[in-house]
Amino acid sequence: MTITRANLVLLLTAFIWGFSFIFQKDAMDYMGPFSFNAFRFLLGGLVLLPLIGWRHRGHDTTGKTFSPALFKGALLAGGLIFIGASFQQTGIQYTSIGNTGFITGLYIIFVPLISLVMGQRYGHGIWFAVLLASVGLYLLSGTEGINISKGDFLVLIGAIFWALHVIVIDHMSNNHDQIKFAALQFFACAAFSFLAALYTGDKIILFTFDEWKWVIASGILSVGMGYTLQVIGQTVSPPAQAAVIMSLEAVFAALAGYLYFDEILGTRALIGCLLMFAGCLLTQRFPPLKDLQPSASTN
Repeated sequence: MTITRANLVLLLTAFIWGFSFIFQKDAMDYMGPFSFNAFRFLLGGLVLLPLIGWRHRGHDTTGKTFSPALFKGALLAGGLIFIGASFQQTGIQYTSIGNTGFITGLYIIFVPLISLVMGQRYGHGIWFAVLLASVGLYLLSGTEGINISKGDFLVLIGAIFWALHVIVIDHMSNNHDQIKFAALQFFACAAFSFLAALYTGDKIILFTFDEWKWVIASGILSVGMGYTLQVIGQTVSPPAQAAVIMSLEAVFAALAGYLYFDEILGTRALIGCLLMFAGCLLTQRFPPLKDLQPSASTN
């Protein structure tokens, strides 16, 4: 897969996640956040099992099988999804939607910063692209000023875990079968969410169609397709580029709000969308720098 195709896969991921905001918002009228995450991630893993079985019966040419490293990586990735979503959902109770959207999107800054600490080097261009997209995200959110409240702080912690998840996917996706890895991380997140639902008293049995329709829509689209495409796209796309592209989720969420909730985008929000797209396009010109090789004459 070329990097252009990988980035298009990630753009489709952002599109799916952005429009899945509709499912996530309406589902909260019928169930708690932990039970919703538990059921939708469980379903997301289940819908991948037939594909895994088909590929395993002679169609899988990767030679990559289930291994202890695969299980450990998927457990870590699933745990990061669970923690990120939990902090975000808790924090949103104490802050505005605009602040939540903006602060969550800050993972586009955290990803290259964490990658830098881990030894990944980027040129000046990628930092300008990240800054451009961040300014666009700020304008799109409609946030006025920067006020750090309890809710903002919790959402900020969640954004760090989303960034860590992007980096874990970058390290795992090239070494293991992407579909198997995606399914296992979904099951891990579902297990953590079920335990949290039991602990907090969220319902763990769904009865009505109104409850299941949002779980089915989100489980198949947002989880089964969206997160799986993320794993596939990140086999090629560097983490900083991937983060900026996937941050366009905010743009597609705004579009979904306009189409479904009649939320009108003002001039400021439209400028923000344009800046985010510009930042996304700019990242394509600045891949990570290759590590400097030691000179042969070095003593």
